[in-house]
Amino acid sequence: MLKNTVTLEFELCFLIYFLMSLPFKIFSFDPKGTKSIPNAAIIVLQEWWGINDQIKRHAQRIADNTGAHVVVPDLYKGKIGLTAEEASHLMSNLDWKVAIGELEQLVEYLRDLKKTHIGAIGFCMGGALSLALAANAAEHGKPIQVAITCYGIPGAPFDVKKITKATSVQGHFGGKDQMDGFSDPASARKLEVDVSGANDLHIYNYPEQGHAFLNDDEWSIAKRKENGMVDKSIDPLKDEKPVRDLAWSRIFDFFHKHLV
Repeated sequence: MLKNTVTLEFELCFLIYFLMSLPFKIFSFDPKGTKSIPNAAIIVLQEWWGINDQIKRHAQRIADNTGAHVVVPDLYKGKIGLTAEEASHLMSNLDWKVAIGELEQLVEYLRDLKKTHIGAIGFCMGGALSLALAANAAEHGKPIQVAITCYGIPGAPFDVKKITKATSVQGHFGGKDQMDGFSDPASARKLEVDVSGANDLHIYNYPEQGHAFLNDDEWSIAKRKENGMVDKSIDPLKDEKPVRDLAWSRIFDFFHKHLV
């Protein structure tokens, strides 16, 4: 009887997948270790570059350290920026209202797969989208449980003040981030006030860090140096590791606290 029940549930999941047409491709990541939160799913949202190796590394790291099922939606529909100019063009052409509507479809898809606890985390552009998704979901009466932003804050028409006690919010920002109005220290301080209605709120500042300090693969580090986001004289892979480890531990603990 148990075997039949499990088989039916498995087949139902695939039936839902095929019947519900998502507007983008999703990359799925499951924990490789022993940790497991069977009823939870985490949406990982891309930087302005698109779905590259770095964002996939982030996704697998999150899955392994939380035990949750992780999905990465391809908001650019296959396109990737290899230069800052290309990435800026892709981000500028993204219709954020449409993107949030598509992400809400993904949330419903995950809930149909019996993922009752939903979290979202994003980096740079994705961080802003994570908060925008949380605000929109709350406004529609279908809040997600966790929203984490890593150096990104949405502007109009998205109002993060609409995030309610149903959602817990965490943010990570560099004290030397120079992206005014998006992730600089003043914007991070304002965000802390604006989302004060959240359930559990923690906005962290890392005084010596610039933008995108969680990126640790060779290509991403080179881009950070090229775009003036980190001191060219240091070795970010080694010198920033203690800060990355601290930020990641806070992220993993927060997800585990609110998704279990």
